[in-house]
Amino acid sequence: MIEDHNLSMKEGDYRDLDVPSYSMLSSISKQGLDVVGGVKQSFNLKFGSLVDCMCFEPDRVDELFTRGSSEKTPTQNVKVICDAILQVINKPSTVPQTNSTFVRKAPKKVVTLSSYSAQIIAAAKSLKVYTSYNDQRIVNTVVKAGSSYFKDKIESFGKTLIKNEMWEHAAITANTLITHRFTAKFFAKGLKDVQIFYQYKFDTKVNGRRVKGMLDCLVVNHKYKLIIPVDLKTGESPCKEFPILYTIHRYYVQGALYREALKSIVDNDFELHGYTVKEFEFVYISKLNPNRPMRFLVSEDMHQLALNGFTDRHGVKYEGVYELLDLYYYSKENDNIDYTQDQIDCEGLVLMDAETITGNNNLNNTEDEANI
Repeated sequence: MIEDHNLSMKEGDYRDLDVPSYSMLSSISKQGLDVVGGVKQSFNLKFGSLVDCMCFEPDRVDELFTRGSSEKTPTQNVKVICDAILQVINKPSTVPQTNSTFVRKAPKKVVTLSSYSAQIIAAAKSLKVYTSYNDQRIVNTVVKAGSSYFKDKIESFGKTLIKNEMWEHAAITANTLITHRFTAKFFAKGLKDVQIFYQYKFDTKVNGRRVKGMLDCLVVNHKYKLIIPVDLKTGESPCKEFPILYTIHRYYVQGALYREALKSIVDNDFELHGYTVKEFEFVYISKLNPNRPMRFLVSEDMHQLALNGFTDRHGVKYEGVYELLDLYYYSKENDNIDYTQDQIDCEGLVLMDAETITGNNNLNNTEDEANI
């Protein structure tokens, strides 16, 4: 059944799989082929990740995130001194191997900044700050201004630190999604003949190419044999602009890739015979109004365009899922090559003609007509 294809692995292990995902294909589309062997562009996704976790994995919130207590970042001198101390404290300790049954535990980190007076003084002198202060004044100044910051940093080691204001905003947003009449059904429990999976991980093939993915929400209605893929998006833009975000952020790649992957799973599992994978659905909620979620359903014709590539109404061309998969595997099969074959054949030369820049090929036609 469908649960048999939900990878039983930690998120870190899933991300380590050397298999293309939506984020990789999206990066290829936005940045180019060199991201396959390089570094993908990263964005600050703290808010969306926290909302996701609060909605779909609430039992892991404390494991992955820390709610900050400091109202603001301290002054530069205080921050640099605190960071210098933290760097030493957070260094992984090397515990010698022993055959003894009793293993000494690593000492617990002290979160009180005042306990590090000697280190504060040493750091200040090394950095040549507060040169006119005596030692006690240096300690008092740093402790007063940096205690909250220091405590937040220690307690969030290995986690994502979230400012208190953002935490409150995320909690309101998550509560809206769980209770709002447009979206509450995705969090319903105990429904007869209905299974709902959160953070559904898969590893399958699309168009003969191996892919992976992690879907926020997968609803399976066994009575009507329907499989409904749903993904949550948050952002700064108002809801009415989501169709623009759909192309800019390459969400079309995710929707098409995930739906085709689910179709592949259904096609190759006898127990899922007769099940239909419905159109992909995005739930979007804006930071501007955390009380107003909207749902966006990707139609069948748009799904096909997302697979094969399309040109939008402004003349911008977008590669489809199939082409992006081919580009990824072309690079992997050629030692993570940074260029497509066309770019190599052209010696890295790109022609910037009127159509390329304006998206309007009528300019050349007008010139031709004038010469008749």
